[in-house]
Amino acid sequence: MIEFLLSDANTLYTVAICIVIGLGLVEGLAMIFGLSIGALFDGISPIDMDFELEAEISSGGLTGILGWLALNRLPLMIWFVLFMTCFGLSGWTANYLFGSLFGVLLPTLISFPVALAVGLTLTGRIGKRLARFMPKNESSAINTDTFGGRIATITLGTARVGSPSEASFVDSFKQKHYVMVEPIENGQEFHVGQQVVLVEKGPNSWLATNMEASTES
Repeated sequence: MIEFLLSDANTLYTVAICIVIGLGLVEGLAMIFGLSIGALFDGISPIDMDFELEAEISSGGLTGILGWLALNRLPLMIWFVLFMTCFGLSGWTANYLFGSLFGVLLPTLISFPVALAVGLTLTGRIGKRLARFMPKNESSAINTDTFGGRIATITLGTARVGSPSEASFVDSFKQKHYVMVEPIENGQEFHVGQQVVLVEKGPNSWLATNMEASTES
């Protein structure tokens, strides 16, 4: 077994699992001194996500990708550990099965994309289930309830009533937020690059109004 784990074909996957073990040990030692490696990880990401499951499923772009990966649902440290674990175990499993059938391990050029694809898929699915038992991951800079009145720019697609689209804005802490928005008035449409004012938080998206209309009023 040791020979299998230390083989060249398994180097990436063994290193991934070692990183997970190492982070666990470092986090344990840090807690003794009242520190947290997880908090440092969370401070690295300048992006905050604010959209519900229904909007996530129907959206594309960055919100759709990060939502599928469950990055918007878990603290970055936990997500990273989960991904590295799934990636490492997927690589080991692929090599073990192939070796059992054919007597040789898969070349890294073949096993790596397989392990990456399976690892990301498992991370997304497990992450969404794990997130049900954890508090919602919110911005460390400002509360999402204070988004009202902020000016956001449409970044993807066309937003219509009942069909929200992705928008983003940067707060005073230089933290970027992505939200799903739709017009507050029937007949309005928001296009890519258009600036809108967030008015009210709905069940699945933010209701917004045209920047020009807001200025005129």
